[in-house]
Amino acid sequence: MSNWRNIRKNGRSPLSDGELKGDENQKMGKGSDSGKGWAVVKRHPIFPVFVFIVVSMITGEFYPFSPFSMYSNPSPKPLRFCYLADEEGKALPVLWHTGVSPASMTKKYNTHRGELEEAVEEDPHPTLDDDAIRAESGKKVLNWVRTLSQKRPNRELKQSIQLIEVAISAEESGLAETTRAVAELEAMAP
Repeated sequence: MSNWRNIRKNGRSPLSDGELKGDENQKMGKGSDSGKGWAVVKRHPIFPVFVFIVVSMITGEFYPFSPFSMYSNPSPKPLRFCYLADEEGKALPVLWHTGVSPASMTKKYNTHRGELEEAVEEDPHPTLDDDAIRAESGKKVLNWVRTLSQKRPNRELKQSIQLIEVAISAEESGLAETTRAVAELEAMAP
């Protein structure tokens, strides 16, 4: 209480004149121990961010640290993706028509294809070959895409549409790209 009276009387704080005692000086970081400052910096919430930035700048985008699968997890299997096309093979903006990204469409196609391949492997007398599996999976995806487009006014996919699969693989001569239509859906009746 006496400190507050001094502030009222003199108009000055006892802390402003360095009147802190030894233990209080160390709590405020004004002690003689220079290592305390570094301990405070290490405990600061932003410190891990600075460490992450420095480590990221040093490592760069090299093999084990890259988020891109072609660098972080190389595979001998070809990279496959799909896109939607009209009857002439011209790419259509699937996101605009359906609200679904091409990556989601590719994932759905791969999921259907994987389910059919598992069913064929379990069947003692398989009736579907690889092309038939692709075609059936593609038809499911095209029906799904068309259904989604019907829910978006003035963006319906009424024309003939195709699901195009692109495979990019590494060969001795370099990268090779293979494109093929796996399924087609006829135009809707007016």
